[in-house]
Amino acid sequence: MGFIFLSTIIHAQDFSKENLQKLSDEELLSLFNEVKNDSIIAEKAARIYLDRARKENDTIKMARGYDRLARIFHPEKNLKFVDTLINLTRGLNHITYPAQGYILRGYYYGIIENLELETENYLKAYNIALANDNIIQKMHILDNLIFLKSVWGNKREALELQKKRHELIKDKNYIKKVNKTTREGAKAYFDDLHLNYELSSIENFVFCYLNLKKLDSANIFLKKGLQKSNDFKGYGSRGFYYWFLECSIEIDYYTNDYENAIKTSDNLLSTLDVKSNKRTIQNIFLFKGLSLIKMGKHEVGISYLKRSDSIFVSENFSIKQPYQRILFEKLLVYYNSKNNIEKKIEYLNKLISADSIIKKNYQYFEPTLIKNFETPILLKEREQLISTLEQRNKIKSTTIWWVLGFFGISVILLVHYYIKQELYVKRFNVLMSQKENEIVIDGKEHPKNEISKNIIDGILEHLNLFEKNKKYLSQIISLQDLAKSFNTNYNYLSKVINLYKGKRYSDYINNLRVEYAFQELKINSKFRKYTIKAIAKESGFKSAESFSKSFYKVYGIYPSFYLKQLESKEEIN
Repeated sequence: MGFIFLSTIIHAQDFSKENLQKLSDEELLSLFNEVKNDSIIAEKAARIYLDRARKENDTIKMARGYDRLARIFHPEKNLKFVDTLINLTRGLNHITYPAQGYILRGYYYGIIENLELETENYLKAYNIALANDNIIQKMHILDNLIFLKSVWGNKREALELQKKRHELIKDKNYIKKVNKTTREGAKAYFDDLHLNYELSSIENFVFCYLNLKKLDSANIFLKKGLQKSNDFKGYGSRGFYYWFLECSIEIDYYTNDYENAIKTSDNLLSTLDVKSNKRTIQNIFLFKGLSLIKMGKHEVGISYLKRSDSIFVSENFSIKQPYQRILFEKLLVYYNSKNNIEKKIEYLNKLISADSIIKKNYQYFEPTLIKNFETPILLKEREQLISTLEQRNKIKSTTIWWVLGFFGISVILLVHYYIKQELYVKRFNVLMSQKENEIVIDGKEHPKNEISKNIIDGILEHLNLFEKNKKYLSQIISLQDLAKSFNTNYNYLSKVINLYKGKRYSDYINNLRVEYAFQELKINSKFRKYTIKAIAKESGFKSAESFSKSFYKVYGIYPSFYLKQLESKEEIN
């Protein structure tokens, strides 16, 4: 009956705390898997599970609760939950923990681009998984180590590591070992899990052979992967299928089959959801652009490279594999042909930044490979371009200042004349058309309010609810969207905010956000442990810079200073 109730909740979309508390522990974990992309509902389920575990004083259940909380938020916040999970279970001889904590820690260090700590934590996790004979964890950790070694280290050793991983699946005791390491509530997903590991093994073979430039071998495994992932209808099947298709584009490009690379690119671009596949789409644009250039369609190809770079910049992506620097190389060559010095400097900077990441990662995994990157030459070229640009701008600026000076004086004289004329006309019109329903205060005209009282009251009521429900913490609130949600027009909304809140719309929203941050930092000790960037994001700002400016505008101090003062006060108390 429990799982029927769970299905009813999901179908009815009733995720109230009261309903969630009626679910069993396993049902809560199942629900978490179903709704993990919705951080609000997922956090509710995880915290209810964790609260129960604390009341029962069950360490492993508490670990599962922190495990789930560590999968919901941004990397910095998730790492704090991971640290709690590891500290809670350190020294336990458990089949899952603390190894799972080290796996998560390695994953998040990978996201924030700390290759050394990423690898270090995966190796810690592997040693614990090895001691406990947890085959699922060994498979997952080897998967990550194979990727890192194949990209940044000895590619032949990566292939040997993949062969070792594949032997785990072929082991006659494989199913028995998986059953041993899978909790009872998750065994319903065993078939999907087994097929996932088979497909990930094929993925790894494709990836290893691709990095070794053994394209025939890569193609053999690619065809197996496409067939198997297309037949497989379980959880994650489409993800595997799209990965193999994306990889086929790259292989087609390297084997000079540019037409097929473009055809597959178009098929994928018409199928993939843009919001959740930005990295994949950025990569598809890259290889489609490169293929078009190879086919002689240079300008169209460059347009796709620009689109690839646009996603790279807007999503704040970083270099994950050395081949990605080709995007900046090609655009640098293009802007060089156009003699666009500003753009040449921009892409030289991107190349220098990419090479610094590549050199750092190679230095850790394979120090001999850093000799291939000529960063000093790029730096010298950039300095020469900057010098040329400065000389050119100096000549331009002298001429521009003369022109602007003459133009500025002319404009000032004209503006002064027209302001006087408009003032005389306005004064005259006021004298001739003054009516009873107009009020004059201190010599200034105030027309009768054009918005009805009912509309104003309705908007103010909506604004009160908006503030009470903290809807301003969303990063995507426009005046037009807010007006639409209030069933009014944005002109009315803007005027009501101006008149009754005493602020412009943008100031009104930003003030609410900084007031929230101010109070939350004051009362919530956990919130004070976040970075300024994380606090900004939690408070609805898109960047730490805009948050700091708004905070200073309201309170006259910066949030970093406020945070330090709160911490000092806490230490004294």
